[in-house]
This record gives sequence, structure tokens and C-alpha cells, in this order.
Amino acid sequence: MSLHSHSHHLHQHHSHGHVTAAQANKDFFDDPEHAQENFPHVEDLAARVAKGIIKNYDKLEKEKTVAMDFACGNGFVSKGLMPFVKSILGVDISPVVVEKYNANFKDEDASAVCMELKGEKDELENARFDLIFCTASYHHLASYEEMTRILTSFLKPGGDLIVVDMLHLEGLQHFSAAALEHAVPHKHGLSKDDIQRAYDGAGLTMKSFNLLPPAEYEFPSIFIAIGEKPYV
Repeated sequence: MSLHSHSHHLHQHHSHGHVTAAQANKDFFDDPEHAQENFPHVEDLAARVAKGIIKNYDKLEKEKTVAMDFACGNGFVSKGLMPFVKSILGVDISPVVVEKYNANFKDEDASAVCMELKGEKDELENARFDLIFCTASYHHLASYEEMTRILTSFLKPGGDLIVVDMLHLEGLQHFSAAALEHAVPHKHGLSKDDIQRAYDGAGLTMKSFNLLPPAEYEFPSIFIAIGEKPYV
């Protein structure tokens, strides 16, 4: 989960050098200044996201559901879903947040690994998942379409990918901090059409696209999109 302090001011960015989005995100979230626990809204939003997933996704089974939390961050969303699944594997590019995730789940069937998924043979020891969820991280990806295809390859037949992120609003840019210049390729958020194209490209069927109830504090609208992998 890559939730951080979000700005609502329009700002023009200019490219400097050749920093990849993946490296920029790693550097950003490794920085103690940007630690998720420094932002009071993060845990609250994560709890709301977990409740939203539970409400909108009817295939959770405590004794059966094997899940992946992609771009897991400290594990705040995993915490909310843990009582409803068998196990969770967190995956994140930042070793700092992976360490925090594992510290948060010492006595539960959840753990995290630090790696950048590339869809290569034998990644994650060929593990397959009933559910993969990704919270507020798609807007950080250079190609969320390609990552959707990669994540789909880790789903079991009939498994589901749940993407939770900021809804695109025309003309509104959610980020202005210079530190996020390379780390947030999609500063306007993502639309339903964006996710539909990504799911279509990965062979997923869009099962639902819903918005979280608005927060009391200022924050972009958040969507929950569920895509199902065919059984055959």
C-alpha cells in the first residue's frame, strides 16, 4: 500500500534525468520522512479499504483464501483482511516497509518479501493465489497494464485481482511534491476505462467497480475494482 500525503494543487512537472518509476518509488518509500506511520490518515484509510473489499468481494474464505498484498507497504490493509483469509504474502519493492510488515505479523500467517515482480519463471516459487489486492499503488506504476498482466499470471483459475486507487477527475492533479515527480507517473489517478483496458488486456473480467464512501478528511475519491481470471 503506497498511501502518502496527497496534494490537490495543480503543478507542472518537468523530467530530470532517467530515473525509473520503480527506483523512484523504492527511494521514496525507503526515506524515513515518507514513512506511512507519519501520516495519520493512512491507517484509517487502510481500514476503510479493507472494509470496502470485504463488502464488495464475496469469495473470502478463512480456511481457503490464499492472498497476495501487492505493494503491501506496512501491511495496514492486510491487517484488516487477515481475519477473513487463510494467508497473505506481501510483496513490495522497499526493504524498509517489508521489514515493518513482517514485524507487524510475527504471530500470524502473513509475511512479506522484497522484490520487483517481472513475470519471470519461478518468481515467488511458482506460488498461485486466490486473491491479489493492490491498494493506492497503480498510479505509481510506469505501466499498470503490464503489471496487471504480471499479477494475473499469479492468480489461480477463477482467482481475482482487486485494484484500489484514486479515481481520475478531469483537470485535477493529486500530486505536486517534487519528491514524487518520478514516483507517480499517473498523477491524475485512474478512471474506470483505464482499469477496464488493463483488465481486458490481461484477460480478466471486470466483475465490479465501486467507490468507497467519502472520508471526513480531504482525500480523492477511491475506487475498488474487481477483475476475475477465467476458470479455464
